Amino acid sequence: MRFINLMRNCSRMFRSINFVRALYLESLSKLGINAFIIGPVVSLLISCASAPPAPPSYDLTFQHLPRLQIAAGSIEMKSAYQPDEVENQIDTQKPQNPTLVVKQWMKDRLERQSGSTAKLVLTIIDGRVVSKQETQSATFGFLTSKKQVYSASLVVDVAYYPAGMEIGQATGKDLRVKIVSDKAVSGTYNLNMLDEAYFMLISDLAGEFDKQMHLVLKKLKII
Repeated sequence: MRFINLMRNCSRMFRSINFVRALYLESLSKLGINAFIIGPVVSLLISCASAPPAPPSYDLTFQHLPRLQIAAGSIEMKSAYQPDEVENQIDTQKPQNPTLVVKQWMKDRLERQSGSTAKLVLTIIDGRVVSKQETQSATFGFLTSKKQVYSASLVVDVAYYPAGMEIGQATGKDLRVKIVSDKAVSGTYNLNMLDEAYFMLISDLAGEFDKQMHLVLKKLKII
């Protein structure tokens, strides 16, 4: 009798699984998604008829913007930023990163004043980029959607030393630029799409940095 009851329970369970499976396949069919089943698990078949495009090339530049003549004969970049040794912090693994934004901006945008002994010092306090992957379950838990999120932070202290003052002296002419930016890629994506999203993150960061630095230099009255 115990064996008969066990068989009845098993039969009910398999009928339930088949019913759920049928509903799920019907919904996928309506969406135009091809799938195959291994036991109660549904796996998606994603195929691509053509080879993926070649990796895009990205250049970070501010040369399309006019140069800013500043009242300083010396421009210096320092860094107090120390990257954390964690797997998901990726700024040191990428050719473009927040630190490069500052370096390239100074090179492309600033024009020293000949003969001036005033000094402008930019100190990087934070320049990290963190990568995080989020997973969300869909209908019946059979499907999952992935989302790759990049988060960047750039903090820069700006100090201006008029003629006759040495670096390190208190001038009262110190300002801070702080920028936080995020970019996410959802659904089905490849490495090229991730590279593009990362560069767009850095590009957005660069645009905001240029905007804020322009305001800072105006406040310091050196442009």
